[in-house]
Amino acid sequence: MTINKQILENNELLISLDIKPIVEEKKTHQFYNFPKYYDMAFDRDVASDIQFFQNCFHQYADFAVKRVLEPACGTGMFLEALPQFGYQALGYDLNTAMVEYSKKRLNKRGFTEKEANVLVGDMKDLIFNEKFDAAIICINSLGYLKSDADIHSHFKAMHNSLNAGGLYIVEISCMCDELIDEKKVDDVWYVNNDDTELELTWNISWYDIANRIRHIDFQMKGNDQGRSFIIEEPHELRLWLYEEFNMFAETNGFKIVDIYNQKYEKIDKSCRINGELGALFFVLKNQ
Repeated sequence: MTINKQILENNELLISLDIKPIVEEKKTHQFYNFPKYYDMAFDRDVASDIQFFQNCFHQYADFAVKRVLEPACGTGMFLEALPQFGYQALGYDLNTAMVEYSKKRLNKRGFTEKEANVLVGDMKDLIFNEKFDAAIICINSLGYLKSDADIHSHFKAMHNSLNAGGLYIVEISCMCDELIDEKKVDDVWYVNNDDTELELTWNISWYDIANRIRHIDFQMKGNDQGRSFIIEEPHELRLWLYEEFNMFAETNGFKIVDIYNQKYEKIDKSCRINGELGALFFVLKNQ
C-alpha cells in the first residue's frame, strides 16, 4: 500500500481584500458557517435518496417508519423533503449557522414543529427520550467524530434514541487500498446560481493510518455578487475501515443488514469493502 505521509501545515481562513475578513485568527471548518455556499456545493438528488431510504424502511424495519431523526443535518435539505414523503423529521447540528439556516428553510415551507424541526445538538452524545423509527446521516458527516470513544458514544446515543427494529442509514466512504484511487475527477467541482459562482477543491492528501485520520485540504474560491473570496482550511475526518465500522455498530446494538452504493445497488458483503467502491450507504438495524 502506497501512502503519502507528507504533513501539510494548517491553513487559515483567507478572505480577499475585496470583502471584509470574517475571522482574524487561525480556525478550521469556517466553510460550515456559510450555509448558502454549503447548500450549493453539496446539492444532491434528495428525492431519489429519500425514495431509496423509503425502500430500505419497507424492506428492513420491523414496523412502518413514521418519525425520522437526522444527526448532523446541515442546511436541512432532507428535513425539508421528508414531510413530503409522509415522514415527521427532526434534525440537529452542532453548527448554529446551519441550524438557523435550516429553521428559515422549514419556516418558509410552513411546516409545524411536529412535521419538521431542527435544533442545536452534538451528535457525539445527544439522546432523545422519545424514540424514533429511523435515522439517516449523509455526506460522511459521521467522519467528524474521529476518536474511538466519540464514535462509540454516538452509536450508543443513536441506539438509545431509536426503537428496537428501527434503522440507521449511514453514508460514509472507507479507505482506499491505494491513495491514488482517492484522486477522482470530482476532487474539483464548480457550481453557480444567478449571482454566485464557486470553485471547490476537496483534496485528500494523506492517511494517518495509526490514528485513523484522513487529512484533507479544502479550498473554496467564490464570487458572490461581484465580491471575490477564498477560503482555505484543513479538514480531518475518521479514516473508516469496514471491519472497525462494523465493530462500532455491533458493540453498540446495531447490525449491518445490507450495504448499497451510490446507484442504490446492493453490495455483496462477502467482497472487500473499501474506498474503491466509492461512498456507501450502510443500512444498520437497531437490535
